[in-house]
Amino acid sequence: MTDGLIWRALEPFGVEIERDLAQPLSAPEAEQFRTLFNTHGLVIARGQALTMARQREVCGLLGPILLREGENGYMTNEGGGPSASELNWHSDAAYTAHPFDALSLHALDVVDGASSTRFARAEIELPDDLHAVLDGREQEMIAPHYTVLAEVTCDVRDPLAQKRGVRPALYRNPHNGRTCVWVNAMQTARLLDMGWEDSRDRLHAVYDHLYAPANVYEHRWHKGDIVIWDNIALQHRRGNVEGVGKRVLQRVIVGSEGVAPHVQAG
Repeated sequence: MTDGLIWRALEPFGVEIERDLAQPLSAPEAEQFRTLFNTHGLVIARGQALTMARQREVCGLLGPILLREGENGYMTNEGGGPSASELNWHSDAAYTAHPFDALSLHALDVVDGASSTRFARAEIELPDDLHAVLDGREQEMIAPHYTVLAEVTCDVRDPLAQKRGVRPALYRNPHNGRTCVWVNAMQTARLLDMGWEDSRDRLHAVYDHLYAPANVYEHRWHKGDIVIWDNIALQHRRGNVEGVGKRVLQRVIVGSEGVAPHVQAG
């Protein structure tokens, strides 16, 4: 504990703070908030009632707020389809040169405990043989077609994609200097300079470590919750939310640039 924000550690990672975030943070509190974020990667607060403007102010302590064409900042399962479908493990915009720095979701209207978001640490040590496979290697990453967001992309030889990019398999987190596993189940199509079958098998071996239960935190949503996470340090996943009642989350992105996968860059 510290003299500023009241907080407690979560298992296996992350912190929960006790603070009415609708009220401005003092300079020491703001600095501590940034330190908790950079150190732990996941910050949770409960019982909040934040306007979009205030949520952006809080997240703005971590970097510039990104507003993307084609998005209004609200996520709802009303209407079904891709907005309610399962989403496999990923980091937002990981297939681009500018992955988001942080993401924040604030539960405006949810059925308490009916849905969840899971998080996995990308800052992990792999066995030496798997680390050697990824070290210095590039991967093909995609924004998958909206009909296959729940699939493990590397299992398909030529997956449908809205956008594509070549990115490193290991990535240095600019927030804390740690090395992250940058392959993930939703967005990694294949490891380059390797046969497709071999790439698929090696990726599954990595995923066995990356998504092991001991490396996953599940946040079960209650109205008023806000979750802020490092999009570089953590990957996240959502189950199907068609049958969980109304689910409206207010979303804020911290990042420098980027367009939604379904919107063509200008």
